[in-house]
Amino acid sequence: MNRFSLANLPPRHLCCLLLSILTLFGCGKNNLEKTFEDYQQRMANVLDTPFSNTQLHTSTSSSITLQYPTKRELNTVIETPLIDVKQFFALDKCDVNVLIAQRNTPLGRTQLPSVRYVYEHKMLASLARCSKLMPQQRENLNRWISQKQTDLPFVWANLIQTSKETINAFSNNSAFISSVSATDLQQTQSALSYLLDLKTHPQATISAKKLERNLEQLAKIHLPAKTWRTQALMAKELTRTTTWLKLQPLFKQCPNGQASQKITYLKNVFTLFFIEKIQPIGSDLNRVHYTLSPIYQSLSEQPELHKSFRRLLTEQSITAFSTYQYAMKEHVLFWQKLFKHCSISPNT
Repeated sequence: MNRFSLANLPPRHLCCLLLSILTLFGCGKNNLEKTFEDYQQRMANVLDTPFSNTQLHTSTSSSITLQYPTKRELNTVIETPLIDVKQFFALDKCDVNVLIAQRNTPLGRTQLPSVRYVYEHKMLASLARCSKLMPQQRENLNRWISQKQTDLPFVWANLIQTSKETINAFSNNSAFISSVSATDLQQTQSALSYLLDLKTHPQATISAKKLERNLEQLAKIHLPAKTWRTQALMAKELTRTTTWLKLQPLFKQCPNGQASQKITYLKNVFTLFFIEKIQPIGSDLNRVHYTLSPIYQSLSEQPELHKSFRRLLTEQSITAFSTYQYAMKEHVLFWQKLFKHCSISPNT
């Protein structure tokens, strides 16, 4: 039997095959975007009326973009304590001089935010040990300890705001949610709580592996960004849909309070798309919001974090969520009023 190999295909045929695979498995719009388009188009078909004056098949996600502050804006420059050569060599009985030497290598001067945070913790622990072992250097060492303790919250702020993993978690613009697993939510909650605990319990022992593992989980799942983009899309499309529905003479389609055939069809469309597909995503949004918003609030109250980062948390977890909730409420209320007027139930 001849074996099929992609390597043997001419480039033109390989390109056609890849395009066919993408078409087969779906590409382009996210499922939620497609669900809204189908919801709107089906209602327009039932009423034989175009949905608004815009093309339904124009991507709705292009304007759903999270604007994350620049790293340049968020980064806090932390001055390194100066130490002369004589002071450096006087520390030969303590491991702090090894850490100082590491920091002054090319690699040490370009540490990632997470590596820098672990380093500063090690430095504080080393300085404390040296202060006990070398009483003749205690004055200088205690002065450095005091400065390092003052700087540590700002090192933590850089970790939270400028790590590539947290930037991805809070600003990734590549996806919406279709469903949220209990595992993803628990891991996100655990990772964010861990990062917050670093600030509230600065004396705790730091594990570099544990820190990197939590950062990786945030980046991999990027649940904050996905839920924030999803609530923005939901708010936008629900508002558009409700506004369009209110412009239709639907209440006249129920003479004597009895549903016409068109209203019955609309009710079926409402059930198929809103009740079965859109509303479950809304439930997931609520679940994620009420689980993670206490952490967002605690982070937004940390003065060492830049005001633009804290504003992002507040806008997304409070203002934008409220906008989504209002859009959802208005959409449901419209259908409830219509169904009541037409003496039908969406559950039948």
